[in-house]
Amino acid sequence: MAALPPRKNPTPTKIHRQNLSPLETLLYMGFSRQRAEKALVATGHRGIQLASDWLLKHVNDRTIDTPAARDYILYLCPVGELQQQLSLFWQKSKYKMGWNGAHNSFPHITLTSSFKCPDSDVLSLMQTVSQVSEHFVEDISSTKLQLERYMSPNFFGLFVEKDQEALLKRLTQELCKEIRKLGVKADPIIKSFHLTLAYQFPQKHFTALEDLARDISPPSPCSWELRLYSYDSRTAGCDVYKVLYAHVPREQDELELLIGDFVFVTQEEMSKTTDGWVVGISWLTGASGYLPTNYVERTAETNAWTLHTVIPFSRDRELGLGSGVDTLDTKPAQPVCDSIASTSITNIGSNSSLERLGGTQECDSSVFRSVHDLEIESLYAKVARNVRESPAGHGEGDLEFEGSNVGGEGQREDEVSSSTPTRPLGPRQLFIARHGERVDFTFGLWIPYSFDKDRKYQRKDLNMPPSVPDRRDGPEGFTRDCPLTVIGTVQAKMVGEAMKEAGVTIHHVFCSPSLRCVQTCHHILTGMGVADKLKINIEPGLFEWLAWYQDEMPSWMSSEELTSAGYNIEPGYKPYISSEELQDTQETCQQFFIRNFFITQCTLQATEEAGGNVLLIGHAATLDTCSRQLVGKEPRPVNELMSIVRKVPYCSVAMLEEVMEDDETSLMQMGGRSSPTLSRGGRHSPTLSRLGGRSSPGGISSMSLMSRSTIRTPAPPPKVWRIVQPPFPPMTHTSVSTFDWKMLLDKE
Repeated sequence: MAALPPRKNPTPTKIHRQNLSPLETLLYMGFSRQRAEKALVATGHRGIQLASDWLLKHVNDRTIDTPAARDYILYLCPVGELQQQLSLFWQKSKYKMGWNGAHNSFPHITLTSSFKCPDSDVLSLMQTVSQVSEHFVEDISSTKLQLERYMSPNFFGLFVEKDQEALLKRLTQELCKEIRKLGVKADPIIKSFHLTLAYQFPQKHFTALEDLARDISPPSPCSWELRLYSYDSRTAGCDVYKVLYAHVPREQDELELLIGDFVFVTQEEMSKTTDGWVVGISWLTGASGYLPTNYVERTAETNAWTLHTVIPFSRDRELGLGSGVDTLDTKPAQPVCDSIASTSITNIGSNSSLERLGGTQECDSSVFRSVHDLEIESLYAKVARNVRESPAGHGEGDLEFEGSNVGGEGQREDEVSSSTPTRPLGPRQLFIARHGERVDFTFGLWIPYSFDKDRKYQRKDLNMPPSVPDRRDGPEGFTRDCPLTVIGTVQAKMVGEAMKEAGVTIHHVFCSPSLRCVQTCHHILTGMGVADKLKINIEPGLFEWLAWYQDEMPSWMSSEELTSAGYNIEPGYKPYISSEELQDTQETCQQFFIRNFFITQCTLQATEEAGGNVLLIGHAATLDTCSRQLVGKEPRPVNELMSIVRKVPYCSVAMLEEVMEDDETSLMQMGGRSSPTLSRGGRHSPTLSRLGGRSSPGGISSMSLMSRSTIRTPAPPPKVWRIVQPPFPPMTHTSVSTFDWKMLLDKE
């Protein structure tokens, strides 16, 4: 047999993509090395998906190919009881005295000055920090750092005692020495190791800050974490603002705003504005443009930082953040959350809570992710998609009706959808209801005598439910997630019937995952005659105060289980806060208000385009926590909230109505307040011409190339809401007091 001649172009060896590193995978996908490295660094080396989403989002970032190294810094951060006291001080000082310089970051001890590191060397930097830190774990974990309180007319802080500074000096000097071997110039901080509490504050606030600072106990139990952060050096000198309301550009030089994004704005730009519009840079996309100032609010600049490495200085190292690139490269670091409620981002080895809505897990961060983490992924995905998707929080199942004519092909005439194109007329209405009578509060310890030895349910009282749904965790699952009584279902159905009789129409429904809430929602919709048409969106963020569950959180039924039980659940709904993220039982009352208000904002924003009324089903406190900040009020302290809760009987309903333009004047005359963003500085600015040349911060884009000849009308202000009387009577049952909707209003 003749020998085969050699092939001129042999088939290359097959590349097994599962064996590629994240960088190699991005290069294999066709991205340039510079872009791939930049994306991985900007997302904290958290994986290919996030990095590729970052690249897709930054297609309009004019600096994406500019070789600009990020700035890095090393912090020593407290974890534990002391950290919680510091966060509480942070909250109270901000809300009582207003912003000061310390609110730009979370509590920390600075170990190095900022330094630049090329993107190509960041993995080596992470490995170096990890390896050096390992040598100090035993010394620092066995040493209780003693902190001394220091207060002066212009500075409050906690300083490390002089005789303990030597240990931190050795740590920072050794870190910088090894980092310099990478060709990176890092300078150690070798004196006055301290935690800053407050600075750059008006003198008149000194006494109040002093009183708050005395509540901090420096000897409180505390462990420490070494953290490596980075930030985009192009935004130096900018303040960071958090996007509260979405904005779709109406002119080519405007910046698109997505809820949850951050924007960078220089102080000069903010101070010079005369029309309520400023030039800003989106943290999410890198794009720049004009944005309305009443759609954002100031937040900590560390929110826009990326966390790369966490080294717990603790003897309990079970979470395994050891040295080595493999561990660090797969650990999900993330942008830093607002320190209003937390300084621990991944919450490794700590009991602290994550800001955004006060919920993160105390667990391996490579398995579970924080609320903020998931929100960032959601934002990335939203911008990266080239096709129009359903509003945030709504499932893909809603999309089949988008773009269709009412009653046309692809849409059932009787279908109620979050994306139904016909927008109802008139002001939108928001109804917030408490669940009906619950079994455990009525019968006490009911599970032991309601289930036989074969774990089958037996009805022992006519007010007990005829049957209970099957659940994966058996009867024990009802311990913290009980059903309604028969009276409870009747209450809910009566409310629905009253709403129908009063002409109330509901278009969107969001419900707490508690079984009693789902059942209440089902029976309200049944009373309205729409239970088979209107699907229920299960939103864990509507659950009640986590502080009431110190021993154990409930194990809720899954959407599949609820559907099998006969409830019309939306299977494709993507919650704003998942049940796995509600683990911080140290949630403060302030954080509880923030969490529920955030969900309220998201549901209203997500359904804005479709229009229509929204129904939220929750708990006694929900009527206040979901409404108070929406009408421009500050969250209540614990004692006031408890007073409200005791006066909210089963199936109480609060109603809020969107204020139409014609009503705004009369509302202000009656003493009503607008939404928080509108009441800040009166930014209903007149129509003004913006001529002449503001440059964008950081030189990211040349705004002078865009139109300056047009007269711009300020963006429509965020919606204003007010609490009103429901068009149907309240419900009184036995000795329970009658719900009075007026108690939600402050006494003038």
